[in-house]
Amino acid sequence: LASDLVILMAAAAVEELGLTDLTVDLGLPTLVPSILADFALDAEASSRLRTALDRKDMVDVGDMAPVIGDATAALLSTLVAATGPAEESLAALMQAPLPPAAAAERAALAAVFEGVRAGAPELSLSIDPVENRGFEYHTGVTFTLFARNVRGELGWGGRYFAGSGDGGGEPATGVTLFMDSVLRAMPAQKRSPRLFLPAGTSVDEGRRLREAGWITIGGLEPTSQPEAEAARLRCSHVFVNGDVRAL
Repeated sequence: LASDLVILMAAAAVEELGLTDLTVDLGLPTLVPSILADFALDAEASSRLRTALDRKDMVDVGDMAPVIGDATAALLSTLVAATGPAEESLAALMQAPLPPAAAAERAALAAVFEGVRAGAPELSLSIDPVENRGFEYHTGVTFTLFARNVRGELGWGGRYFAGSGDGGGEPATGVTLFMDSVLRAMPAQKRSPRLFLPAGTSVDEGRRLREAGWITIGGLEPTSQPEAEAARLRCSHVFVNGDVRAL
């Protein structure tokens, strides 16, 4: 699937769970490497520059001019400054004097932005053109999903190459949702109650309860106090003798 379709799918999925005020931060971890392709940076210089970009430290980026040249240092500082709301960021990126390979990466980012904006006009979008942390193996546009007043990311994903053992493969876009953050952010009325199933509960019984809408937490060892174990595991109900009981 194209990256914009995956982003729209991920946003729609969490919205269906009741989450609102979503923001998608678009990234392009291949942009900086394409700009620096002609520089043979040693490990120390590469690490220093990467740290400066991750920290959005334009002073430190500027201090790298003796290594990467004044023009490249100025260009990277421009990219750092372009981080922000998507429309303004993309406008600044379009004015940046990128080399041909980097310009092609920028065009891919613009296409993803346009696809997401067309599919979800109200979705808040931002762009960080120098973000790289966590996206080291990605080969194109990446994205991170946030919700207002929710700590941490709801999920992230991006373009990568799905290879196979025989050397074949194809480009792909993946997404991972962090369910601890998603569940924490869900409104209470959208959360299924947690039901403790003591060890020994049949597979068929567990399936039936999940189909009825319960989140089931299975016990690993027999216990003579299933209610206490259910409370320890933060369940709201316990399954005892074929019945669901509220704690």
